[in-house]
Amino acid sequence: MHRRAEKLADRFNFASVQRMAKGNERGAPTGPLFHYTSTAALAGIIASETFWFTSVYHMDDDQELSFGFGISHALLKAALEREDANVRVFLKPLVEDVGFTRIRNRFEFYSASFGQKDDSRQWTDYAGDGTGVAIGLGPKFFGFEKKEDYKPEEETFLGKVEYGEPAAKIRHAAIVDSAVQTIKQAHKQGLLLKAEDEEAFLHLMAAYMYVEILWNSVTTKSDKWSHQIETRLLAVNDLKNPKIEIKNAPARPRVEIPQPRLKANITEVMMGPKADDAARANVRKILDDNGLPDVQVTVSAAA
Repeated sequence: MHRRAEKLADRFNFASVQRMAKGNERGAPTGPLFHYTSTAALAGIIASETFWFTSVYHMDDDQELSFGFGISHALLKAALEREDANVRVFLKPLVEDVGFTRIRNRFEFYSASFGQKDDSRQWTDYAGDGTGVAIGLGPKFFGFEKKEDYKPEEETFLGKVEYGEPAAKIRHAAIVDSAVQTIKQAHKQGLLLKAEDEEAFLHLMAAYMYVEILWNSVTTKSDKWSHQIETRLLAVNDLKNPKIEIKNAPARPRVEIPQPRLKANITEVMMGPKADDAARANVRKILDDNGLPDVQVTVSAAA
Protein backbone atom coordinates (compact mmCIF):
# COMPACT_ATOMS: atom_id res chain seq x y z
CA MET A 1 0.00 0.00 0.00
CA HIS A 2 1.17 3.55 -0.74
CA ARG A 3 2.61 5.00 2.47
CA ARG A 4 0.59 8.22 2.17
CA ALA A 5 -2.59 6.17 1.73
CA GLU A 6 -1.77 4.23 4.87
CA LYS A 7 -1.32 7.51 6.75
CA LEU A 8 -4.72 8.69 5.50
CA ALA A 9 -6.31 5.49 6.81
CA ASP A 10 -4.53 5.91 10.14
CA ARG A 11 -5.84 9.47 10.46
CA PHE A 12 -9.32 8.17 9.69
CA ASN A 13 -8.91 5.59 12.46
CA PHE A 14 -7.60 8.20 14.91
CA ALA A 15 -10.65 10.39 14.27
CA SER A 16 -12.88 7.36 14.84
CA VAL A 17 -11.15 6.58 18.14
CA GLN A 18 -11.52 10.20 19.22
CA ARG A 19 -15.26 10.19 18.51
CA MET A 20 -15.70 7.10 20.66
CA ALA A 21 -13.50 8.55 23.39
CA LYS A 22 -15.56 11.75 23.48
CA GLY A 23 -18.67 9.58 23.72
CA ASN A 24 -17.08 7.93 26.75
CA GLU A 25 -16.52 11.31 28.38
CA ARG A 26 -20.08 12.46 27.70
CA GLY A 27 -21.40 9.27 29.25
CA ALA A 28 -19.28 9.43 32.41
CA PRO A 29 -21.62 8.87 35.39
CA THR A 30 -21.96 11.48 38.11
CA GLY A 31 -23.63 9.16 40.63
CA PRO A 32 -23.65 5.44 41.46
CA LEU A 33 -24.73 2.93 38.83
CA PHE A 34 -26.08 -0.53 39.65
CA HIS A 35 -25.25 -3.98 38.32
CA TYR A 36 -28.22 -6.33 38.76
CA THR A 37 -27.37 -9.98 39.35
CA SER A 38 -27.92 -13.04 41.56
CA THR A 39 -26.65 -13.46 45.11
CA ALA A 40 -24.42 -16.33 43.96
CA ALA A 41 -22.88 -14.13 41.27
CA LEU A 42 -22.34 -11.36 43.84
CA ALA A 43 -20.11 -13.64 45.90
CA GLY A 44 -17.95 -14.46 42.89
CA ILE A 45 -17.75 -10.87 41.64
CA ILE A 46 -16.63 -9.47 44.97
CA ALA A 47 -14.24 -12.28 45.89
CA SER A 48 -12.47 -12.17 42.54
CA GLU A 49 -13.04 -8.47 41.75
CA THR A 50 -13.91 -9.66 38.26
CA PHE A 51 -16.86 -9.05 35.97
CA TRP A 52 -18.04 -11.42 33.27
CA PHE A 53 -18.52 -9.56 29.99
CA THR A 54 -20.97 -11.33 27.65
CA SER A 55 -20.57 -11.33 23.87
CA VAL A 56 -22.92 -8.78 22.33
CA TYR A 57 -23.75 -11.43 19.72
CA HIS A 58 -25.28 -13.58 22.48
CA MET A 59 -27.28 -11.06 24.49
CA ASP A 60 -30.72 -11.97 25.86
CA ASP A 61 -32.44 -9.74 23.32
CA ASP A 62 -31.43 -11.00 19.88
CA GLN A 63 -32.91 -7.86 18.29
CA GLU A 64 -30.60 -5.55 20.20
CA LEU A 65 -27.89 -5.11 17.56
CA SER A 66 -30.27 -5.13 14.61
CA PHE A 67 -31.46 -1.60 15.48
CA GLY A 68 -28.01 -0.04 15.10
CA PHE A 69 -26.99 -2.26 12.21
CA GLY A 70 -30.19 -1.34 10.39
CA ILE A 71 -29.53 2.39 10.69
CA SER A 72 -25.91 1.98 9.62
CA HIS A 73 -26.94 -0.13 6.63
CA ALA A 74 -29.51 2.46 5.52
CA LEU A 75 -26.90 5.23 5.67
CA LEU A 76 -24.37 3.15 3.74
CA LYS A 77 -27.00 2.36 1.10
CA ALA A 78 -27.92 6.03 0.73
CA ALA A 79 -24.26 6.93 0.33
CA LEU A 80 -23.86 4.20 -2.31
CA GLU A 81 -26.67 5.73 -4.33
CA ARG A 82 -25.31 9.29 -4.26
CA GLU A 83 -21.51 8.94 -4.34
CA ASP A 84 -19.16 8.58 -7.32
CA ALA A 85 -17.80 5.36 -8.76
CA ASN A 86 -14.59 5.42 -6.70
CA VAL A 87 -16.52 5.53 -3.42
CA ARG A 88 -19.07 2.96 -4.62
CA VAL A 89 -16.27 0.39 -4.99
CA PHE A 90 -15.79 0.68 -1.22
CA LEU A 91 -19.46 0.91 -0.23
CA LYS A 92 -20.92 -1.82 -2.44
CA PRO A 93 -19.59 -4.85 -0.48
CA LEU A 94 -20.59 -3.20 2.80
CA VAL A 95 -24.15 -2.66 1.58
CA GLU A 96 -24.35 -6.20 0.17
CA ASP A 97 -23.33 -7.57 3.58
CA VAL A 98 -26.82 -6.94 4.99
CA GLY A 99 -26.23 -8.94 8.17
CA PHE A 100 -22.80 -7.37 8.74
CA THR A 101 -21.23 -10.83 8.64
CA ARG A 102 -17.82 -9.31 7.96
CA ILE A 103 -18.00 -7.31 11.18
CA ARG A 104 -19.21 -10.27 13.20
CA ASN A 105 -16.42 -12.46 11.87
CA ARG A 106 -13.72 -9.89 12.61
CA PHE A 107 -14.63 -8.11 15.85
CA GLU A 108 -16.53 -9.09 18.96
CA PHE A 109 -17.60 -6.75 21.73
CA TYR A 110 -18.39 -7.99 25.24
CA SER A 111 -20.63 -6.12 27.64
CA ALA A 112 -21.32 -5.77 31.35
CA SER A 113 -24.41 -3.64 31.99
CA PHE A 114 -25.24 -1.07 34.65
CA GLY A 115 -28.50 0.76 35.30
CA GLN A 116 -30.25 3.11 37.68
CA LYS A 117 -31.00 2.40 41.32
CA ASP A 118 -33.98 0.21 42.17
CA ASP A 119 -35.30 -0.20 38.62
CA SER A 120 -38.28 -2.59 38.58
CA ARG A 121 -37.59 -3.97 35.11
CA GLN A 122 -33.90 -4.51 35.85
CA TRP A 123 -34.93 -6.55 38.89
CA THR A 124 -37.19 -8.65 36.71
CA ASP A 125 -34.83 -9.09 33.78
CA TYR A 126 -31.41 -9.46 35.41
CA ALA A 127 -31.77 -10.23 39.13
CA GLY A 128 -33.78 -13.42 39.39
CA ASP A 129 -37.17 -11.73 39.03
CA GLY A 130 -36.42 -9.64 42.12
CA THR A 131 -34.78 -12.31 44.30
CA GLY A 132 -31.23 -11.12 43.52
CA VAL A 133 -29.17 -8.04 44.29
CA ALA A 134 -27.93 -4.80 42.72
CA ILE A 135 -24.33 -3.75 43.31
CA GLY A 136 -24.00 0.03 43.54
CA LEU A 137 -20.72 1.39 42.18
CA GLY A 138 -19.55 4.99 42.47
CA PRO A 139 -18.40 7.11 39.50
CA LYS A 140 -14.70 6.51 40.18
CA PHE A 141 -15.16 2.84 39.35
CA PHE A 142 -16.02 3.75 35.76
CA GLY A 143 -13.24 6.30 35.24
CA PHE A 144 -9.59 6.19 34.32
CA GLU A 145 -6.84 7.61 36.49
CA LYS A 146 -5.46 9.74 33.64
CA LYS A 147 -7.83 11.49 31.22
CA GLU A 148 -5.60 10.66 28.26
CA ASP A 149 -6.19 6.98 29.04
CA TYR A 150 -9.95 7.41 28.66
CA LYS A 151 -9.99 5.75 25.24
CA PRO A 152 -11.85 2.81 23.74
CA GLU A 153 -8.69 0.99 22.70
CA GLU A 154 -8.14 0.20 26.37
CA GLU A 155 -9.08 -3.27 27.56
CA THR A 156 -12.38 -1.96 28.90
CA PHE A 157 -14.15 1.33 28.29
CA LEU A 158 -17.41 3.06 28.97
CA GLY A 159 -20.41 3.12 26.66
CA LYS A 160 -23.41 5.24 27.65
CA VAL A 161 -26.42 3.92 25.72
CA GLU A 162 -28.41 6.48 23.72
CA TYR A 163 -32.00 5.79 22.71
CA GLY A 164 -34.01 6.57 19.61
CA GLU A 165 -33.42 6.80 15.88
CA PRO A 166 -32.32 10.49 15.68
CA ALA A 167 -29.40 9.99 18.09
CA ALA A 168 -28.39 6.75 16.38
CA LYS A 169 -28.40 8.36 12.92
CA ILE A 170 -26.08 11.14 14.07
CA ARG A 171 -23.65 8.61 15.54
CA HIS A 172 -23.62 6.31 12.51
CA ALA A 173 -23.53 9.13 9.95
CA ALA A 174 -20.27 10.44 11.42
CA ILE A 175 -18.31 7.28 10.56
CA VAL A 176 -19.94 6.86 7.13
CA ASP A 177 -19.27 10.47 6.12
CA SER A 178 -15.70 10.30 7.41
CA ALA A 179 -15.00 7.15 5.38
CA VAL A 180 -16.45 8.66 2.20
CA GLN A 181 -14.36 11.82 2.52
CA THR A 182 -11.17 9.85 3.25
CA ILE A 183 -11.61 7.66 0.16
CA LYS A 184 -12.28 10.71 -2.01
CA GLN A 185 -9.13 12.33 -0.66
CA ALA A 186 -7.02 9.25 -1.41
CA HIS A 187 -8.22 9.20 -5.02
CA LYS A 188 -7.77 12.97 -5.43
CA GLN A 189 -4.15 12.63 -4.30
CA GLY A 190 -3.53 9.81 -6.79
CA LEU A 191 -2.70 7.27 -4.08
CA LEU A 192 -4.88 4.42 -5.41
CA LEU A 193 -3.81 4.19 -9.04
CA LYS A 194 -2.64 0.59 -8.66
CA ALA A 195 -5.35 -2.02 -8.16
CA GLU A 196 -3.39 -3.71 -5.37
CA ASP A 197 -2.95 -0.37 -3.54
CA GLU A 198 -6.66 0.36 -3.77
CA GLU A 199 -7.61 -3.10 -2.54
CA ALA A 200 -5.29 -2.93 0.46
CA PHE A 201 -6.41 0.60 1.35
CA LEU A 202 -10.13 -0.19 1.16
CA HIS A 203 -9.63 -3.38 3.18
CA LEU A 204 -7.86 -1.41 5.93
CA MET A 205 -10.51 1.32 5.87
CA ALA A 206 -13.28 -1.26 6.28
CA ALA A 207 -11.51 -2.90 9.23
CA TYR A 208 -11.12 0.46 10.97
CA MET A 209 -14.72 1.37 10.18
CA TYR A 210 -16.12 -1.88 11.59
CA VAL A 211 -15.10 -1.06 15.16
CA GLU A 212 -17.07 2.19 15.33
CA ILE A 213 -20.08 0.75 13.50
CA LEU A 214 -20.21 -2.06 16.04
CA TRP A 215 -19.57 0.27 18.98
CA ASN A 216 -22.36 2.57 17.81
CA SER A 217 -24.68 -0.43 17.42
CA VAL A 218 -23.87 -1.64 20.94
CA THR A 219 -24.46 1.79 22.48
CA THR A 220 -27.65 2.82 20.66
CA LYS A 221 -31.07 1.25 21.15
CA SER A 222 -34.67 1.70 20.15
CA ASP A 223 -36.83 4.03 22.25
CA LYS A 224 -38.65 0.99 23.64
CA TRP A 225 -35.58 0.26 25.80
CA SER A 226 -35.22 3.81 27.13
CA HIS A 227 -36.48 2.77 30.56
CA GLN A 228 -33.15 1.01 31.12
CA ILE A 229 -31.05 4.22 31.11
CA GLU A 230 -28.19 1.81 30.58
CA THR A 231 -24.44 2.28 30.76
CA ARG A 232 -22.10 -0.45 29.60
CA LEU A 233 -18.57 -1.44 30.29
CA LEU A 234 -17.28 -2.85 27.02
CA ALA A 235 -14.33 -4.92 25.91
CA VAL A 236 -13.33 -5.69 22.31
CA ASN A 237 -11.46 -8.53 20.64
CA ASP A 238 -10.07 -8.68 17.13
CA LEU A 239 -11.09 -12.27 16.42
CA LYS A 240 -8.15 -12.70 14.05
CA ASN A 241 -5.84 -11.98 16.97
CA PRO A 242 -7.80 -12.03 20.25
CA LYS A 243 -6.02 -10.30 23.13
CA ILE A 244 -8.50 -11.37 25.80
CA GLU A 245 -9.16 -15.05 26.52
CA ILE A 246 -12.61 -16.10 25.33
CA LYS A 247 -14.45 -18.52 27.62
CA ASN A 248 -17.53 -20.66 26.99
CA ALA A 249 -17.12 -19.87 23.29
CA PRO A 250 -19.38 -22.61 21.84
CA ALA A 251 -22.45 -21.56 23.85
CA ARG A 252 -22.34 -17.99 25.22
CA PRO A 253 -18.90 -16.42 24.74
CA ARG A 254 -17.59 -14.21 27.51
CA VAL A 255 -14.39 -12.66 28.80
CA GLU A 256 -13.55 -12.35 32.48
CA ILE A 257 -11.79 -9.07 33.27
CA PRO A 258 -10.39 -8.08 36.70
CA GLN A 259 -11.71 -4.81 38.16
CA PRO A 260 -9.15 -3.71 40.75
CA ARG A 261 -11.20 -0.62 41.71
CA LEU A 262 -14.34 -2.64 42.47
CA LYS A 263 -14.19 -3.12 46.25
CA ALA A 264 -13.09 0.44 46.90
CA ASN A 265 -16.06 1.85 44.98
CA ILE A 266 -19.02 -0.25 46.15
CA THR A 267 -21.53 2.23 47.55
CA GLU A 268 -24.16 -0.29 48.67
CA VAL A 269 -25.65 -3.66 47.85
CA MET A 270 -29.42 -3.53 47.44
CA MET A 271 -31.61 -6.57 47.97
CA GLY A 272 -34.32 -7.23 45.41
CA PRO A 273 -38.01 -6.81 46.26
CA LYS A 274 -38.50 -10.59 46.54
CA ALA A 275 -35.32 -11.37 48.50
CA ASP A 276 -35.89 -12.92 51.92
CA ASP A 277 -34.15 -12.39 55.27
CA ALA A 278 -31.88 -15.39 54.73
CA ALA A 279 -30.64 -13.91 51.46
CA ARG A 280 -29.98 -10.58 53.15
CA ALA A 281 -27.99 -12.28 55.91
CA ASN A 282 -26.01 -14.14 53.27
CA VAL A 283 -25.17 -10.91 51.46
CA ARG A 284 -24.06 -9.31 54.74
CA LYS A 285 -21.75 -12.28 55.34
CA ILE A 286 -20.31 -12.07 51.80
CA LEU A 287 -19.44 -8.41 52.33
CA ASP A 288 -17.96 -8.98 55.80
CA ASP A 289 -15.89 -11.96 54.63
CA ASN A 290 -14.42 -9.80 51.87
CA GLY A 291 -13.36 -6.94 54.11
CA LEU A 292 -16.36 -4.71 53.39
CA PRO A 293 -18.09 -4.31 56.78
CA ASP A 294 -18.93 -0.66 56.10
CA VAL A 295 -20.84 -1.32 52.88
CA GLN A 296 -24.57 -1.06 53.58
CA VAL A 297 -27.07 -3.73 52.61
CA THR A 298 -30.22 -1.91 51.61
CA VAL A 299 -33.65 -3.11 50.51
CA SER A 300 -35.62 -2.23 47.38
CA ALA A 301 -38.38 0.28 47.97
CA ALA A 302 -40.71 -2.12 46.19
CA ALA A 303 -40.06 -4.80 48.81
